[in-house]
This record gives sequence, C-alpha cells and structure tokens, in this order.
Amino acid sequence: MPRTARDQSATGIYHVMIRGINRQDIFETPEDYRKFIETLASLREVVSDDMQTKICTCHIYAYCIMPNHVHILIHEKDWTISQCVKYIADIYVRYYNKKYGRIGHLLQDRFKSEPCNDSDYFIVLMRYIHQNPVKAGLAKTAREYCYSSWGNDYLGLGDLHVCMTESVIRRYTLTELTAWVDMPMPEKYGCIDIDERRVIPDIEIRDAVIKACGLRSISDFQLLTLERRKSVIQEVMRSLDVRPRQLSRVTGMNYETIRNIAKKLP
Repeated sequence: MPRTARDQSATGIYHVMIRGINRQDIFETPEDYRKFIETLASLREVVSDDMQTKICTCHIYAYCIMPNHVHILIHEKDWTISQCVKYIADIYVRYYNKKYGRIGHLLQDRFKSEPCNDSDYFIVLMRYIHQNPVKAGLAKTAREYCYSSWGNDYLGLGDLHVCMTESVIRRYTLTELTAWVDMPMPEKYGCIDIDERRVIPDIEIRDAVIKACGLRSISDFQLLTLERRKSVIQEVMRSLDVRPRQLSRVTGMNYETIRNIAKKLP
C-alpha cells in the first residue's frame, strides 16, 4: 500500500516527531542527549556539495528530547523536513550504533509531521513541545528539563544555541511565552505524539513498587535482596507498560539489570 502524502504547511513550518523503533529508548546517557543537541545545532548551516557555500537548511523554533522520541518545531528553508530529518538521523544513528556496538535501524522509518499554518497553532505547539517532560513526569516545570529548547535556548541556560529565538521573541515577548509555556494544557489537544503507550507519572510507578513489595517507601525497597527486588520489578512491569529507564530512575535500581528483566518478560 502506498504511503499517504504528508499534509503540506502553508507557512513552511512543521511539528516533527522522530521515534525510536519498536518504542525503544534512543537516549541512554547525558552524552547521548548532548550529541543530539549538537546535531540540531549543526543543522542550521551546512556546507553544500561544492565544499564552500553554506546552506540555510532550516530554522528550528523549538525542540524537546524525550527518552524514546524527539519533538521539533521546524521551518523549511533550503531543505525539506525530510532532508533535515535524514541529516539528523544519519549523524545520530551512526554515533549511537558505534557507541553501543550495535547495527541496524534505531529510528522508526517514517517520522510523523503536522503543519503549522497560523500563529495561534504556533503557540499551541510551543507550549505542547515544552510541556512534554512535565506531562511525562520527568520534570516539575519546563524550565527544569535539561534537554529542551525552553531552558537551553529561550531562558539561556544551555551552552549550545539551536533555535531561532530572536525571530520568535520579536513577535511574542519572553514574558508572554513564559506564561503560555507554564500554563498546563488540556490532556487531549490533537498534536501528534508518541501514541503507542500511555505516559505513566513517576508517582504511579513508585506507588506500584511500594505496593508490590509490601513496604512503606522506595528506601525500604532498596534494602531488599537483589532477587527480591528483581521479583518486584517483574511484577510491576507486568502490570504497567513502563520503560526500564524510568523504573531505574524511580527505584534507584541499576538500569541494565532492569533492562535484562524486561527482555525476559513474555
């Protein structure tokens, strides 16, 4: 069956989402997130085939890197969004496969995209992209998350500049943007998302672990024997569709141990 053509944007601006294949995490360490941000930064200008002329490939207005997917608000210039995503994927996948000694696909073959045709939806997407970590329980506020353009670019907390913040702030003040980004959005807004799994808050996972081991706190869980902790993790993973990385963060248990448990589950 032929692929459905992408909806075209009248403005050239798109919300793009890149996903890990089979829902897998594609960022394991801070170094991995850093490499992806560096790749986005390098995309702003690349050298053409003549090795002399610089090409303005695109403008990026926002990004957020989650453990198994990435959101980017991108404006086509000399390159299409497909060319931009291919550039990003080629660099990051080569880096990831070499680092972790793997071969083959890392990213879902076809990325998702939706057009941004007006200024109202532009603000919706700015809010939605930057609120992703809060919705997922990875940070209490958008400002606290280290791997998005809100803190790194708009608030100037990062050392790598990726986004065309000047263009956005000429139209909307930083005070206005901050109010919008900090304002919680409705649960369902229609923006594209990684819809294969429900996002489970950290507190729900913590409560499930505590209930499974019959104790009072995560600290009590950490005092159990390794075999007992493995048994509890198995029970929680059977009841909740939760990623090993998130379980490791909530429980303090070794990530590789949890990932090995996940591989053995039916």
